[in-house]
Amino acid sequence: MKRLYILATAIIIAMFSTILNTAAESESKYTSTFIQSWLCRDWSEQRWDAEFSAAKDVGFDSVILQSVIDLTYEQTDTSKSKQNFESYSLSSVYSIYPTALFNCTGNALEKALESAKKNNMKIYIGTVNDNRWWNYGWGIPEKSADSSESYFELWSIENGKLCSDVINEIWNLYGNDYSEQIAGFYYNNEIWNIDTACNGTDDKQYAEIIGNNINYSINAVNMNCSDKSVMISPFFNPDISSSAEYSEFWKDIFKVTGFRAADIFAHQDGAGRELSSEIISEWTNALYDAVLTEKGLHFWINNESFDTNAKSLTIDTLSRNYDATAIAERHIIFSWNHYYNDINNPEFTQLNSEFKNFNSQYISGDVNADGEFNIADVVTLQKWLIDESDTKLKNCKSADVSADGQIDVIDLVILK
Repeated sequence: MKRLYILATAIIIAMFSTILNTAAESESKYTSTFIQSWLCRDWSEQRWDAEFSAAKDVGFDSVILQSVIDLTYEQTDTSKSKQNFESYSLSSVYSIYPTALFNCTGNALEKALESAKKNNMKIYIGTVNDNRWWNYGWGIPEKSADSSESYFELWSIENGKLCSDVINEIWNLYGNDYSEQIAGFYYNNEIWNIDTACNGTDDKQYAEIIGNNINYSINAVNMNCSDKSVMISPFFNPDISSSAEYSEFWKDIFKVTGFRAADIFAHQDGAGRELSSEIISEWTNALYDAVLTEKGLHFWINNESFDTNAKSLTIDTLSRNYDATAIAERHIIFSWNHYYNDINNPEFTQLNSEFKNFNSQYISGDVNADGEFNIADVVTLQKWLIDESDTKLKNCKSADVSADGQIDVIDLVILK
């Protein structure tokens, strides 16, 4: 009996040693960073190697390619409504993979995946960037005289099907060889607090249309690689609505969408508007409340790393905004590659060094976000596990000390 007890104890110690080591390897404030395709579309595999190596060095485990297909349209029939997508002609298309959808032969995506495999990194693959998206979301959706559907709904169906086709095509091309490197797919359309949707005068049209548009991507991922994530990253303009109204808008969208436990809601913190930490925190909490109604959906934060002049934020400002959004399960950034990485801009050498130092200063177990780990964090997590609705975690990422993507009794045992 004593030998069995010793053996069991050894197994438990080994198990928790593995968990703790895994957590230690993941202890960066930011785990992923966005990169826009125009920056990397002509990179060689060696150039990708340099980027991934530098990204790992500052603490990232993945990158988010914002889009793999970029479509630019121009309105060629100005006699029609701006919202009438049929009044536009495709003026340019660029793809970073060989797609039959537009007869393009780019190959940057395969180079990125091969380099990610070599460097033990992951990639979230963004689908379609269509500039016509920005024609919509203002006032009540317009309809043509001979249709019961709005222009936005018709465009959204076309866009949703195209995003679905892109996911199918990419998985057929690369799923077998690079399944481990593909972390998931990024939904490129940036949703915001649309005026009529937030003030309740659109009869919930936007929630219905947007929710169904997102579902095309979710369904395509489910059919091809159901264990992969779908990530979205909405933003907000505090001049358009209140944070509470935006929260209700998202609750309406969630009633339509089929988000799964693997999926990620990573809202943009608004730093690019140079908002105060109080406003950033207010909107973060409001959207967190909405995400809590969609059981299992991950709540991440996309901290913006630029100011109103499109200049790099100081690390002090980035730190302030990180603290204001500590309630998030994880943090990603837009964008280290564009605003801090000195490979892309030698002027960023000092900033990159400061970012690396900041990104490594992470306190695992600091559940209540008071800057230290102690018994108060254990008590907070224990209360939250007993009744999630009664207690909120101010720092979800720090609570996941086992780094398995879930907050549960295993984390509590490790904390104790």
